[in-house]
Amino acid sequence: MKQDAFIQQLRQGLASLPKQEVEEIVADYREYIGDAIAAGRNEEEVVAALGDPAKLAREIKAQATYRQWQARRSFGNLARVVASVAGLGLLNLILLLPFLIYLLLLTAGYLVSGAFAIGGLVTVVSLCSHHAFGWPPTEQPSIHISTKSNRAASGISTTAKNASDEAPDFGDVKVDGDHFVLKLDDGDKALITTRAGLVVLKNEDGETKMVALGSGADKLLTPADDHTYRIATKDVTTMVVKDDDGKSVKVKHAGGNDSTLVWDIRDDDGSDAEHVQFEQDANGKTPRLSLRSGTDSVVIDANKGITLNDDDDNVVRIVAPMGWSLGAMTFRYALMMLIGGVLGLIVCIWLTRLTWRALSRYVHRQIDAISARLDEHEHEQPS
Repeated sequence: MKQDAFIQQLRQGLASLPKQEVEEIVADYREYIGDAIAAGRNEEEVVAALGDPAKLAREIKAQATYRQWQARRSFGNLARVVASVAGLGLLNLILLLPFLIYLLLLTAGYLVSGAFAIGGLVTVVSLCSHHAFGWPPTEQPSIHISTKSNRAASGISTTAKNASDEAPDFGDVKVDGDHFVLKLDDGDKALITTRAGLVVLKNEDGETKMVALGSGADKLLTPADDHTYRIATKDVTTMVVKDDDGKSVKVKHAGGNDSTLVWDIRDDDGSDAEHVQFEQDANGKTPRLSLRSGTDSVVIDANKGITLNDDDDNVVRIVAPMGWSLGAMTFRYALMMLIGGVLGLIVCIWLTRLTWRALSRYVHRQIDAISARLDEHEHEQPS
């Protein structure tokens, strides 16, 4: 190969370097080849002794990227040095594939550990903020009430249905949106204390009669074609509906709160009287439900748990509060996620430091070998 062809290929291989640096390198090799020819050596032998110009260019670029990494030690610069060394064939492909897999796993470790740490931290901070300041608000476990359309107080059951799925229906009294709906059978009687006065409804022989004590109290009730009466819940202070079998439904507003209703349903038939009490907000949620039959009782409280008691008072079981149990479980798992994520990040950082040191040593050795070969050409005296 002639000098011009060698220089041309060398220049092409160094095209990614700054132009001034390329010109300085080319000038050095032109000077070296010129001195050797002047000393009587054959031009082609001198060029052949320098080796493949493409490989020589890769070695020079590896030196350049190494100097760049020494000036600014970053992972990106180190990766470029490793890529330059790999391009020289000095990095065994058999070792390169496992190393790339290792880097992929290390990256995945960072992502997973970071996600666990951030998710756990956000959840822990949110729960602590909620318990300390009430923000952000969270949904508290509640009790939803629905019944089949019958008149027996014992027909009441607790369900996990949304409040909007089915309006509570307690026989003679039904809730329809923001209205009470009353349907009295023969012998039933309703006493309604409204904001305008007292209204008494009584069904005798299939005919409902109304007596209003108070100006405009009777106008608050709207009769319908299906023999029912409707009245807005906000207009009712207290309402008691009784039948001739001793069953009664009493409903009132809680402490002047127009949106919360207190229900009291009783069946006073003999000694095994059945009694159900609960509050219900505008969304149909019930924080506490009490059911009694004779001396047996069940109390379900979203804050205090579930208490069962029999007639001998010797079987009492208290279950952990639903809200606190759920919050404590969430906090426990979030704390585990946070600790696991932080430990994972620590391990990843430790492995990264080890990898950095190992790569630095490897690159340093390879660049030293390249520099030694290049210096051998530079200091070789033409003979």
